[in-house]
Amino acid sequence: MGYDIMMYERVFQILKNKIECGLLPEGSSLPSRIKLCQEFGTSEKTIRHALKLLEEAGFIETRQGKRPVVSPGRNAVHRTTVLALEKIDAEITDDVLKTGVLLCYPIIKNGISLCRKKDLLIPKKILDNMDISNAGEFWRLSKQFWRFFVARNENDLSLRAVDSLGLKDLKPLKDDVESRGRYFAQLQGFMKIIESGGAPESAAFDDMSGLYGFTYGNSPAFHVPADSAVILGRKQLEKLLTGAEVRYASVYMDLLGLIAVGRYQRGDKLPAHKELQEIYGVCVDTTIKAIQIMQEWGVVKTVRGNGIFVEVDLKELKKIEIPAHLIANQVRRYLDSLELLALTIEGTAACAAPHIGQEEIRAVKNKIDRLWNEEYLYGRTPALLLDVIIEHMGMDALHAIYTLLKRNLRIGRSIPALLDTKKTAVNCHIHEQGVRAIELLSAGNYEAFSEKTARLFESIYSSVVKECKRLGYYEAAMATYDGSALWK
Repeated sequence: MGYDIMMYERVFQILKNKIECGLLPEGSSLPSRIKLCQEFGTSEKTIRHALKLLEEAGFIETRQGKRPVVSPGRNAVHRTTVLALEKIDAEITDDVLKTGVLLCYPIIKNGISLCRKKDLLIPKKILDNMDISNAGEFWRLSKQFWRFFVARNENDLSLRAVDSLGLKDLKPLKDDVESRGRYFAQLQGFMKIIESGGAPESAAFDDMSGLYGFTYGNSPAFHVPADSAVILGRKQLEKLLTGAEVRYASVYMDLLGLIAVGRYQRGDKLPAHKELQEIYGVCVDTTIKAIQIMQEWGVVKTVRGNGIFVEVDLKELKKIEIPAHLIANQVRRYLDSLELLALTIEGTAACAAPHIGQEEIRAVKNKIDRLWNEEYLYGRTPALLLDVIIEHMGMDALHAIYTLLKRNLRIGRSIPALLDTKKTAVNCHIHEQGVRAIELLSAGNYEAFSEKTARLFESIYSSVVKECKRLGYYEAAMATYDGSALWK
């Protein structure tokens, strides 16, 4: 389902899930490499890489000449978890938990709004299976209940961002039947509200942070896997989010974007293959494939011993018909990123606003004015607004997610014919919304600033979807993975 995840990571995740849920019990042997190759339809090299990751994470043990076996004690608190918990940094955990609130609440709320009556049979069934006398299974299913509404958005990136926080793996160390019973009753009340079409926020829940917080001396009040972002923080979160393959499409899409905004013009020499490999972090086969495709479209030509040269100007570039399926993955990633941003930016902007000083606000306003009135290439106002929000959001985990979103938004300039370098009515409206948001921030009206910023990015997302449909990209992008498979 992932549009950019490497195959060995996909195999690793599937086998890890099988071990964690008991389908591969501790002490049991994994299938042979040949059988794993057949099962996943991939090469032995990929399987070896996935098995190496499993071994490094402590999930399997390997011996020369024998098949790997599932490590004993996987169902208990792993030794590395204990060591990690001894060194746990309360600030990191607090940062991840706050990020979880800002990220999950609007995504869950939107997921609820997308549910039809028959969709709600799934979370209702999860509730039916919850047993307050079985603590471990009760808490696992309670998290599965909320995760359903995240998945209902049918946005792989949103689900991956939420999962990467590691919150679904938290297990309270201290709770009792009474507290579970009360929470279960509140979940049932919540379910009745959303089944009747009521407002989700009208449901009443106790503050349960004590079950997971640092309320029992210096020891943490929860179990958590040793590789969780709750313990390891931003570095692990970034690894989980960006440990993805950069395909040749990413290379030619970005080069097309740079030509579209005038960075490279007809006759200009592009970076050599070695430089492109360093810029995009890819191998030589990837850059060769990217340049070959651009040559087939007539965008560039390669002169042996001399370099790669741009063959078209912006006017000619717009006339080139690029098959939608060749850019579908990138378009889908762009749309997913825009949707996640539009859903979560309001709370993020509200957190950042009080920390942005007047001098910084003036600097942003001046830069917006200069890029709009003097050095205009294309609408940069939303990007500048996003930059200042990211800089002052004050949460490392959220910063990592938003940095990824910001990087993904660059894809927009690369999608053929999507970017218009002229000041269209749409561009002007978006610019005016951005300027108004900055004015509200300058006046200290933080609530209105965050609301205006949210409306701005909602407007951008809506406009991009509309334009992608007009250009014939939308259907191909939606076909890159089945969003309904995330929750059904």
